[in-house]
Amino acid sequence: MSTVLVTGASQGLGLEMVRQYANSGWDVIASCRIPGKAAELQDLKRKWGGAVNVETLDVTRPEQIAWLAGKYANTAIDVLINNAGDIGPRGAAKEQLHKQFFGSLDYAAWQRVIEVNTFGPMRVAEAFIDHVERSAAKKMIFMSSTTASNTEGVHSVFAYCSSKAALNKCVTMLSRAARDRGIIATALCPGYVRTAMGGAGATIDAQESVTGLRKIIAGLTLADSGAFIRYNGERIAW
Repeated sequence: MSTVLVTGASQGLGLEMVRQYANSGWDVIASCRIPGKAAELQDLKRKWGGAVNVETLDVTRPEQIAWLAGKYANTAIDVLINNAGDIGPRGAAKEQLHKQFFGSLDYAAWQRVIEVNTFGPMRVAEAFIDHVERSAAKKMIFMSSTTASNTEGVHSVFAYCSSKAALNKCVTMLSRAARDRGIIATALCPGYVRTAMGGAGATIDAQESVTGLRKIIAGLTLADSGAFIRYNGERIAW
């Protein structure tokens, strides 16, 4: 039986990852900040029983990461999906977005975004690298964005874009650091998805995005470690 760990599993892409992997017969460790408020995730837990384990995890809390890694110390994790993310100041009508623009930058908010989007995934990767190494698949996945790309992501949103660019650089370095252990570390872009983060004007739904992402994840080899790949299989220059 294969096992996947998904962070940020209470909604959007993370929730759809849990749904699709559980439906395909995987054991799923689904983590989120407040499981008691994650109604849809709890519904999946009730549907799939022991195949879906819901856990508390705030990726900015090192002690929670360490506790979860200890709880699953004897579990081999085939695929680790670092999905938890923070888009930063925006607001329903983008009335807060100016806090990510040069000239009116909110540095405290920017630091929070870096903590979630860059430091969080790396903390999780360090804590769970032994779990992944013991598995058959040995894959670490990092959900990124084309906003990290200097060729595609020409945006003025400092906090979010810089956090994802930093994440991509970390993935390329991790791919080298973990190669001798047979671990594949890859950054993936889910596309512009209709989620709470992507908004109603996005171009694809979570089901289409995750279906494509899972296909890519299934086919990854060490030759793909350090790459940046879109949900439809396209390589992204960054």
